Amino acid sequence: MSLQGFYQIGYVTHDLERAIGLIDHGFGLSEFGHFEGELVLQGAFGERTVRLRVGTAWVGSHQIELIQPLSGFIEVYATNLPADPDDPTPCLHHIAVRRDDVEEMRRELASLGLPILFETGGSGLTVVYVDTRDRLGHYLELVCMTPERWETMGWPAGSRLANTQ
Repeated sequence: MSLQGFYQIGYVTHDLERAIGLIDHGFGLSEFGHFEGELVLQGAFGERTVRLRVGTAWVGSHQIELIQPLSGFIEVYATNLPADPDDPTPCLHHIAVRRDDVEEMRRELASLGLPILFETGGSGLTVVYVDTRDRLGHYLELVCMTPERWETMGWPAGSRLANTQ
């Protein structure tokens, strides 16, 4: 397993807008993009759906992701949230690494011997969350997308992380 291709730090929050307000100024981030949607998660728990609000911003070749779990199977996000539901402070949830070949990513995952929390994706996207909390203190997300999807999500042109494997 390699952390080569590290590009994202993911946080969870009770309130996306307030969390963005906490970190939007003074950290050199690009403007936050927003989306809300449902993800179908596949894991040892079976198939579950989660509804999320997400904001992402770039600082150089790295992305900050803020996630506000809304409904459904929020347990994989809620365990990292502050105890006070009125506290919007972002809390570390995962780091993400880029992968460009799904089959190679699957071979890498098989060699890890670490529990896979869940997998999701579709339309040129495959995302796998690995439970690395006992080694890293947080989850690890492996993300594989088509070049077009990377471009659409705002991958910085000329980033040295583009060749990750």
